[in-house]
Amino acid sequence: MNSSKRIFAYILAGTFFASSCTKDFQELNTTHDKPTSTTVQPLVNQVISTLFLRGQEQASIHNDYYYVATQLGATTSVSGYVLSNGVNDIWNDYYSTLQNLNLGIDKTNEVDDKETMNNIKAVLYILRAYKTFRVTDQFGDIPYFNAGKAYAGNVANFRVGYDPQQQIYDSLLNDLSWAVNNINTNADAVSSGGNPYIVLGSFDTFFKGDMSKWLEFGNSLRLRYAMQMVEKDQAKATPVIQDALTKPLIADGEDVGMWPASLGGYDLWVRWWSFSSGGAGFVRMSSTMWNMVSDGTTDESIFDPRAKLFVEPNQAGKWAPYVIGKSSGDNVNAYFSGTDPSQKNDCLFSPFNWYLVRDEWYLPEVIFAASEVHFLKAEAYARGLGAAQNINDAQTEYKAGITSSVNFWYNMVKGANNVSGLTWASAAPPPPTSAQMDALFANKKVAFTGAAADAVTKIYAQEWLSYFRQPWLAYNLWRRTGNTPVDPNSAPSATYKTFYRLPYAQDEAVNNADNYNAQISKMGGNNSDIKVWWMK
Repeated sequence: MNSSKRIFAYILAGTFFASSCTKDFQELNTTHDKPTSTTVQPLVNQVISTLFLRGQEQASIHNDYYYVATQLGATTSVSGYVLSNGVNDIWNDYYSTLQNLNLGIDKTNEVDDKETMNNIKAVLYILRAYKTFRVTDQFGDIPYFNAGKAYAGNVANFRVGYDPQQQIYDSLLNDLSWAVNNINTNADAVSSGGNPYIVLGSFDTFFKGDMSKWLEFGNSLRLRYAMQMVEKDQAKATPVIQDALTKPLIADGEDVGMWPASLGGYDLWVRWWSFSSGGAGFVRMSSTMWNMVSDGTTDESIFDPRAKLFVEPNQAGKWAPYVIGKSSGDNVNAYFSGTDPSQKNDCLFSPFNWYLVRDEWYLPEVIFAASEVHFLKAEAYARGLGAAQNINDAQTEYKAGITSSVNFWYNMVKGANNVSGLTWASAAPPPPTSAQMDALFANKKVAFTGAAADAVTKIYAQEWLSYFRQPWLAYNLWRRTGNTPVDPNSAPSATYKTFYRLPYAQDEAVNNADNYNAQISKMGGNNSDIKVWWMK
């Protein structure tokens, strides 16, 4: 069996667990001595397979709301997608996956020598934390502590209450701390009882069994989410930030994501679909983003090398930013052609780069870029969070973050081969020279002035820009800080200015009615203008 077929066999094996009924899970639980390679390992791989973004999530939430609310992008018209469909994508994926995560963790506790399962348990804790943080960040309070446990057969776990986001954060950060402190990176790890550690082997299609990578990912998540809650609970967040800064973090060249090429040529077809189908081709370059990469509307005015990788000229060959709430027209799908990037349906405003959204086979879905680590460290040093305040150290990490982001995208260009023999490398500009990078760092919109407040604002701006294809993280940063770039000429509607959370899935009102009604009564409704716990 070749590698591609073997990977999908593993994913299908895990999918069996995702779709099996309670009876099947109970049968799995009848083995009380120790898990075998046909239980925990396929469960882990099935969870990994759910890390891909969903199509409706991207089309109806990212394109229609997150890009516009953060002003990282703009839309010339509302697409034909329905917000609730994207919500269902996220909600249903999470709760079906949570069962497998909890079941896998249960299985790690069933062996006599529990230490032998430490690495697998750590992986499950990290995956559960990543999945749960993403969901609670978007919705706020969610069912968590008693959710995803229907496999145990206890009817009390079929419909469970909503847990406060603050308690979920505390629990997940504790889990990540346990994972980071208990991962054994030795290739032939042995427990204190003399037994070899159980390994995931080829079922780890994420890091290929490299536990040092899992450690870095888990610790980087600690840094990300401790910083996420620092505005609301600095007393708890600061020690986590301090500890995370002393342990391994994702380094340059180790960007974490779902890489199609490493999965036997996996086809991320929903990426193109989410931009090209159903009118979602209304996404355009925002004036806010353009102001952060250019000082005008000519090629010569562009000072950020990422500009031509993120966006492109309109059909007339002009750089034409869309001012949110002020510009009008261009009610066309700029991505109607799947084979010819020069055909933009006569669009008036600059669209996202055709190659960036068209590639399904090489460009990864980024989960945690090394540039983000640099920006988080820069913020910690600029604000004195978990480390002594030091503007020079902040500037060093800030410039490293920008450099890491630029290098990441130009390295992606080299390998992207989209369709019909069209390669991005032949259409994109060459990698920036040292002189071009110096000009970027010297531009007044980028350069530090020496003042701490200015440093923090600049850090947020560049972190925001680095999230161009991770709009959910730009959305988090916008909500947490209230200090991401804004074009003063823009006039977003109230819908976007107060889009603070996703509404709960509509099925909750039917399938979990009592708990759902209690939750929305506590919140004052199921509206998008209700702030999540960690917001200011």
